[in-house]
Amino acid sequence: MNIFVFGARHRNVSASFLGYFCISLATVDFALLFVISVIHYFQDFSILGVRITNYHICLFTQIISHTYGILHFPVFLVSGLDYYLTIVKSIKMSWIYPGLLYCIYVLLLWTTTAFVYVLRSPIDSPAVDSYEPAYLCTFYISRQSFYLSAALVFTVFLVLVVCCCEIVSFIKSLKVISYASNTIVLFSFPSGDQWPIQGRKHFLASLLFSFLGTWGPFIVLQVIIFALCAHIPAYMDMNIPWLYFVNSFLIAVSLAVKYPDLPGTENIFSPDPFIGWKYCALPFVVAEHKDISLLNKLPSAVLIV
Repeated sequence: MNIFVFGARHRNVSASFLGYFCISLATVDFALLFVISVIHYFQDFSILGVRITNYHICLFTQIISHTYGILHFPVFLVSGLDYYLTIVKSIKMSWIYPGLLYCIYVLLLWTTTAFVYVLRSPIDSPAVDSYEPAYLCTFYISRQSFYLSAALVFTVFLVLVVCCCEIVSFIKSLKVISYASNTIVLFSFPSGDQWPIQGRKHFLASLLFSFLGTWGPFIVLQVIIFALCAHIPAYMDMNIPWLYFVNSFLIAVSLAVKYPDLPGTENIFSPDPFIGWKYCALPFVVAEHKDISLLNKLPSAVLIV
């Protein structure tokens, strides 16, 4: 799944904390898979005098589950702070290589927030049932993931309700065409109601269209999980698609907070490898600043998802 998501994303994206954290998470996932595979293959062996058995498959997975389970809020807060500084406040980090700074942040987050907590917290030993010959592993279920996912889904539905009138007008004007081998969603408003169109609700509606156009199935999946009260182990709950979903959500929130002072620069729209935010934001930049030169960056003066 990690390889598929990394292969599907756009290549020309700017550096962000969440992008570097996704790479670190994929590395830890691969390391866990490799260790489990080696233990399962050799069954019982020793390394530097330490005996490794199938019990350690359960132990390592429990440690990773506890580690992943407490990272949701810290990652969300640090990523939100990152986009607040870079998008809302437009702070440039030209004085230092951003990649090095993000690597330091990711390393500090893994060590101080996760592993220190895990080493100081008790981990339940696998229970042994007298009727079962195999160990029964108990995995940590993250409450952070549940509350954060519920808050994000609730926010999306709240925006959907607040901007329902604008969304209905967008739907009535919706057209889908093909342009340069890409699927483009056009919003051709009737005469007298064309761009420039202004207003925060219209801008939120355009952000919501772009967001749901990519992550709509993922939100449906979250709702199904809530309805079924499904308990997902933390080592599976923290995953790359979930982080990119959070990434798109935070960028949309940052753009909404920044409006109407949105600059027409590329950097502010490029941290998301899945959604082209500039195509839904540039028409509003044109409307606010009356900068016709920005309009040439679009195939036409329309919203594009």
